[in-house]
Amino acid sequence: MNNKPNIVIIIADDLRADALEDPLVQTPNIDALAADGVTFRQNFAANPVCAPSRMANITGLYPSVNGHRSLYNMLKPYEENLFKFLKEDGYETVLAGKNHMMTDEAIEESFSKRVGGMKDLMAARIQKLPPEKQKKVMQVLANTSFSELTRNPEAMKVLADVMPMGRNPYPPGHRLHYAHYFGKAEKDPHMDTFIFDEAVRYLQSSPQQPFCLYVAAFLPHTPYHVEEPYFSMYDRSAMPAPRPPLLDDKPHFMEALYDRLEMAKLTPEDYREIRAVYYGMVTKLDDLVGKVINELKSQDLYDDSVIIFLSDHGDYAGDYGLPEKWPSDLKDVLTRVPLIIKFPGNAHAGRQVAALTQSLDMFPTLLEVTGIQTPYTHFGESLIPVAAGEQPGRDAVYAAAGYDPREPQAFEKPMKSEHGFMGQYYHKVNLQNDDPTTVARSAMIRTDAWKLIIRSAGKEELYDLKNDPQELTNLIDSPEHADVQRELRDRLLYWYLRTSDNPHWKRDSSL
Repeated sequence: MNNKPNIVIIIADDLRADALEDPLVQTPNIDALAADGVTFRQNFAANPVCAPSRMANITGLYPSVNGHRSLYNMLKPYEENLFKFLKEDGYETVLAGKNHMMTDEAIEESFSKRVGGMKDLMAARIQKLPPEKQKKVMQVLANTSFSELTRNPEAMKVLADVMPMGRNPYPPGHRLHYAHYFGKAEKDPHMDTFIFDEAVRYLQSSPQQPFCLYVAAFLPHTPYHVEEPYFSMYDRSAMPAPRPPLLDDKPHFMEALYDRLEMAKLTPEDYREIRAVYYGMVTKLDDLVGKVINELKSQDLYDDSVIIFLSDHGDYAGDYGLPEKWPSDLKDVLTRVPLIIKFPGNAHAGRQVAALTQSLDMFPTLLEVTGIQTPYTHFGESLIPVAAGEQPGRDAVYAAAGYDPREPQAFEKPMKSEHGFMGQYYHKVNLQNDDPTTVARSAMIRTDAWKLIIRSAGKEELYDLKNDPQELTNLIDSPEHADVQRELRDRLLYWYLRTSDNPHWKRDSSL
């Protein structure tokens, strides 16, 4: 076991890959990690939503396997995952931050300990309140369920000092009310400082080795909201122009969302503002990543550790006239995500891999690094030979998303009011319930040159990525591209055939 490397995985939330490629964005800590590691420049998530993407990453299975396409079907204790394998192999496995992967029972099976969770944050903040306010907060928490909190403005006023994210500062009727933009925060509105401080505290505790520390951040997740100095860090006039809302040839959910969120009211300056605050949130995340990296170095753990930085999915950040994300959209702004792996001894340091890869390839990569062998089957491909330049990587990447009307258990619950906690999601959640075809099941195949997205309902998409990398012109109805479309559909069919399910690897010997 002394030869097993320690593992640190840091996963961002809603961080699109090109945010780290824009020279305007200051990310010195992530850049330094990339200089010591391998950057996979064409890496793709398997789903545009938090939970399905994270589950794919730690199981090596696409979200369409075992029905893990929603926020509500988490991994169960009997389902295999990376952390369970590591724990069984003698690793101390530690979850710091958000879950969005597995049930509480599965967490107990997979993790040795958990730090920096929502309950921990709220407890720490409650302890800092005056006694009388502590009493009021505890009464609200004891008498109000979380679902009620999302719809109860009065309860949220009482909890304002202990809940993360802040509240929408823009009243109904204001052009920014639905834009997921909260602007300048007077104090840290996120959980991430707490999460990363708890991760550092764990590293300072002389942890059992080998360990796997999984740090799950909230940044740069919407609302677009950050404190100084990050809020004012980026010159608004220098922000890149967003991809325009050319929606006539796009799936109808894009126009429906654009209309419901009243995004046409926003000015060009508003869109630059959104991007600048998003970039500020990215830099704040980078500073927090630096805390963990610096602690690893101070403990002499950095050089021989495997350190992985990635994101679950991306964010529109104003592209196509939209904020945040959508459960059935598979454009690059949502599916192309960062992946940096620093191997023990800084092997292949500074290498930039242009080949196509998937975040779920992390699963077999870490099994190989740790020498764990298992008959469990999956669809990831180890990135070790790709990082070494010995194999070319994938010739296509895939993703699966969305829900069918026959799956009410997969849909996010409608909201009765937009004035409670997380009220900015009012229209996003209600649109998919009012018109289930807006979140129809979708599947993507993407090569270096082409992308095809098929859907069980609504407009499908075909993009020539060589000539239209921003995915502005949908060629799905173009007769000249019928042969390309046919070839991609065939490949997608065979991908579904190969990956449609995954029988349990332990045979039933009772027969």
